[in-house]
Amino acid sequence: MPAHAEFIFEGVLQPRERRVEGPFGDHFGHYSASGEHPVFEIKRVTHRKNAIYPATVVGRPPQEDRYLGDAAQLALTPLVRLIRREVKDMWAYYEAGFHNLLVVSVDPRYQREPIKTALGILGDGQLSLTKNLVLVGPDVNPRDYSQVMQAIRRNFDPEQDFHLIARTAADTLDFTGEALHKGSKMILDATGGPLGDGAPSAVALPANIGAIAPGITKHRLVGKTMLVVQTSGSGREAVQKLVDNPLLGSVKIVVAISEDVDINDNENLMWGIFTRFDAVLDVMFSRSEFHGLAPVYSGVLGIDATWKEGYQKPLVMDPEIVKKVDSKWSQYWK
Repeated sequence: MPAHAEFIFEGVLQPRERRVEGPFGDHFGHYSASGEHPVFEIKRVTHRKNAIYPATVVGRPPQEDRYLGDAAQLALTPLVRLIRREVKDMWAYYEAGFHNLLVVSVDPRYQREPIKTALGILGDGQLSLTKNLVLVGPDVNPRDYSQVMQAIRRNFDPEQDFHLIARTAADTLDFTGEALHKGSKMILDATGGPLGDGAPSAVALPANIGAIAPGITKHRLVGKTMLVVQTSGSGREAVQKLVDNPLLGSVKIVVAISEDVDINDNENLMWGIFTRFDAVLDVMFSRSEFHGLAPVYSGVLGIDATWKEGYQKPLVMDPEIVKKVDSKWSQYWK
């Protein structure tokens, strides 16, 4: 027996035997789909004295897996920089379930090198599961969401800086794509080029946003960059009307969210946005056209991040379990 083991499970796996497992709550904050999985028939369990069973509580962020994810990227980012010297820093946001939002700070040596960097990262191991990648310059802290927002406001021009990658592999936990394991990715280049230092423009919102798209119950402007609207109706219709409205031309991004998301809580808002859209299916612009075979987008970037029919349900803790844990909390930490 391995001397370092806490528990040892001995048993057999019968070929071709499968049983339904799930759905389970996972770190995207929604229930994962149930599916047929191999069956492990346990014959014996052995453990050391005072054994510790390692486990983490996952669910709607933040949960315990946040700290494992943060520790992993703190340890591995220096290795990425060994291969890609132009990378200054990078950060995947636990609020978005890690894979759904990665920000990379790049010090480019030539025009469009950041795109080369992004494509390399998106083909690299677990980083290939990244859905949305934002590139920022070397003066921007990718771990500071407010700085990232300002970089997008200052430097992002969709006509030059938006890159859509359709028909890609997707995380097993991602339920937003066309089918299981099938989805898309998008890259937003907010580096501004090697010498980019464009100045932010003023943002003026119309007095009654709800009149533009019926169904809007609340709205919030995040970092003078992203207009978030909460809607009780069709998210897609609301976003399309907003990005088409000339009064919102100074806004960079418009996002529609569902009513179960707290629009005023930054953590919950990031979760509600980035776990609920697929770039191909749910992103739109004020204008789009083809230049040869290349699609070109311009104007305001719109995202329908509302919960849609067919999505996995948001994870909700059982009230009885919450009550039980609360009653025993002091015993857990003796």
